[in-house]
Amino acid sequence: MALNGPSTSASVTSAPAGSAPAGSTSACGGRAPAVAMLRLLAGFQVSQALYVVARAGVADLLAAGQRPVAEAASATGVRTDLLRRLVRTLAAEHVFAFDADQDTVGLGPLGHTLCSDTDDSLRDVALMWMDTHYAPFAGLWSTLHDGVPAAERELGKPLFDWIAEEPERVDRFSAAMGNLLALRQDALDSLDLRKVHHLVDIGGADGTALAALARRHEWLWGTVFDLPHVVAGAEPVLRAAGVADRVGTWGGDFFESVPPGADAYLACFILHDWNDDQCAVILDRIRRAAGSRARLFLVETVVGEGAAPEVAALLDLTMMGMLNGRERSRADWRSLLSGAGFRLDRVVATTGPMCVIEATSL
Repeated sequence: MALNGPSTSASVTSAPAGSAPAGSTSACGGRAPAVAMLRLLAGFQVSQALYVVARAGVADLLAAGQRPVAEAASATGVRTDLLRRLVRTLAAEHVFAFDADQDTVGLGPLGHTLCSDTDDSLRDVALMWMDTHYAPFAGLWSTLHDGVPAAERELGKPLFDWIAEEPERVDRFSAAMGNLLALRQDALDSLDLRKVHHLVDIGGADGTALAALARRHEWLWGTVFDLPHVVAGAEPVLRAAGVADRVGTWGGDFFESVPPGADAYLACFILHDWNDDQCAVILDRIRRAAGSRARLFLVETVVGEGAAPEVAALLDLTMMGMLNGRERSRADWRSLLSGAGFRLDRVVATTGPMCVIEATSL
């Protein structure tokens, strides 16, 4: 994902007929067009600043309240004068609250999302994206000409192959995906599992999502399915959640096969990583394992739908730079599913950016 620019209020969009002229400040959130564009162009610097404060643990330090800038700098091991300038910049993005007269800094409305232990923390995302996303996006120009993901060119191999080479990368990726559970939580909460006995979570990583579902639905049994080196991290998560007696793990490759015999399968934020041909293979493996009338739940964005449709647009840019996948419209999902032997039953919009796509194998 690449949600790393200035606030979306700075976006400049085409004005509909009868609205303010294209060059007016009202089309730019009240800012002059050049100022709005400058904020967008500075997005790469803002993302670096967010990475630095996340890595230094500044937000965690301020969780208990405001502190003098000098004290915050000393505690995090950075220079006071430079931290002051950094928090002043990020205060404009609502990350920090900076009192220049008192020379103190506290958390702004967005600051808690860089703490390590909040429900909607994105700190691990900030740390991972700097390792994985930042440098590849310098090659987006070439991607638009040859279609090769910028990450593959930068890393010398597909992103997931590169991640799998180092245990630390795997752990960092799993932690970041755990952070992103906050974006998916409304969709997971809306899953209708009343008639589901055994649920397989395809690409379930460290089991965080399925553990939460099993705790909520006491009748539910489950299997966390992912690559062997990834799913190895699920067992302690399941034990800590108290569901290890009902939820197990299975290592494998969903391009080859998936655990058979369940009455429902969940793929949460998975298919958007892959192109249509690759998705068709994954869906075929699920259909073969599931048999007829099994349920399929996809938690994905649906272009133009959901409470935060801009997330789909930003994620689509991420897919362009990092992987072969893309975000899809309702018609795209219907076509993809029907071609793989599934009937699209309904798309459920939630209060968050993700939707639940429900389908049945035929």
